[in-house]
Amino acid sequence: MSRRSIIVALAATLAAGAAFAQKTETDPNVFLGGPKYKKDKAPKSRSLKGTVVDDTGKPLEGALVTLTDTKTNHKLTFFTKNDGRYNFDDLSFSVDYEVMARFKDMQSEPRKLSQYDHTPNAVRILEVEEPGSAETKKQTTEAQK
Repeated sequence: MSRRSIIVALAATLAAGAAFAQKTETDPNVFLGGPKYKKDKAPKSRSLKGTVVDDTGKPLEGALVTLTDTKTNHKLTFFTKNDGRYNFDDLSFSVDYEVMARFKDMQSEPRKLSQYDHTPNAVRILEVEEPGSAETKKQTTEAQK
């Protein structure tokens, strides 16, 4: 009988241990489906930044950069800093813009910023050229063909 008592006591101990192991934590470290991260909200406005350079790639300080709303023809201007950089903030995603730069008697080609481009931080490098240099480049390219 003593053998039987030992076996019963051992079985009861194992059952109690198994029941204790079944206890769940109130604050588990693992969640089914992984952690739930908050999604970033879509930006409500965008910015346009860039640099004005000459035909050698050197940044130009004091160039006048003009941003035009193509629908209303409203213009914003910015003078570049010593590193040739400019920036326009709080621009609408639902408007087409055109940006160009002038420096002394030189100007850049107009660059577009489309309402279909949903990049929140657009970058445009504006290269200013001497008047007629674009035609000279075009003629040189055609002559090489």
